[in-house]
Amino acid sequence: MSGGAIGPDMRDAEHFTPETLDEAAALLLAMDSPAPPVARGTDLVAEGHEGQRTLSMVLDLQRIPELNRLEYDERNGLRIGAAVPFATLLDFSPVRRLYPMLADGCTEVLPSESLNRTTLGGSLGYAGPSAELASPLICLRASAAVFGPHGWSELAVEAMFPAVGRRVLQPGEFLVDLHCPAPAPRSNGAFVRGRLRGRVASTEAGVAVFLVLEQDLLTCCGARLTLCGVTPTPFRALEAERFLSGRRLEDAVAREAAALAAGSVGSMARSSLENLEPLRELTLRAIAEALARVRAVPTA
Repeated sequence: MSGGAIGPDMRDAEHFTPETLDEAAALLLAMDSPAPPVARGTDLVAEGHEGQRTLSMVLDLQRIPELNRLEYDERNGLRIGAAVPFATLLDFSPVRRLYPMLADGCTEVLPSESLNRTTLGGSLGYAGPSAELASPLICLRASAAVFGPHGWSELAVEAMFPAVGRRVLQPGEFLVDLHCPAPAPRSNGAFVRGRLRGRVASTEAGVAVFLVLEQDLLTCCGARLTLCGVTPTPFRALEAERFLSGRRLEDAVAREAAALAAGSVGSMARSSLENLEPLRELTLRAIAEALARVRAVPTA
């Protein structure tokens, strides 16, 4: 442990390196912070108050096995510890081979020099560019394992982004890992980003698309489509998903689905767009890339 004043506000930081989940939970419980800890790379940061002083506790998570595992098998799918850096994730063969839209998210969102110090735990709890990785995770039906003073809980990644102002994790709770189910046959996805021009300022938008096809590799039997950047939280375009299901993915169908996805943003847009055409084109790109990836994998 080390500590000391780190600024004119007399904020004291104490550093710990727990080796188990229970030890980390006990330290957070003793801190008695009114808010959940904040993940920053491979650290958890919790803040509390003692009189007029703000106290800060930093937990180095690199010795806790559950937070640093990266595993895949055909039955259980992919499990990613919350403290695994994006660079390690990108080097893991099953991610590149079976979950390429996750690799899209890592490389599209962050500069290469940030990949070694950015983690899923940090990205999902941070309202910045790296939080956009939630979009492909939602399309992959990922779930999050959470640990805290009251033990374990599990929730869909989609449920981690409720309405603005609502909090999901409770004081003392932290993300342990994420689980993506094994991909279904004839399925794949893509995540693309682009800059959209608004009436006041431009904004970065992202579109994630996941498709499941019939044996003809043209008819869609399942779709998930999530947009980010244009709404306060990741947004699933349910109308476009329903439209795609059961239809042959010809150009006219893909264009109609892209139009439905862009149109569904409507009044929820974070900034008023000059027009929806760039968002439609971004969505069309994601659909086309997901379709190409499904067809690129040999079928039995």
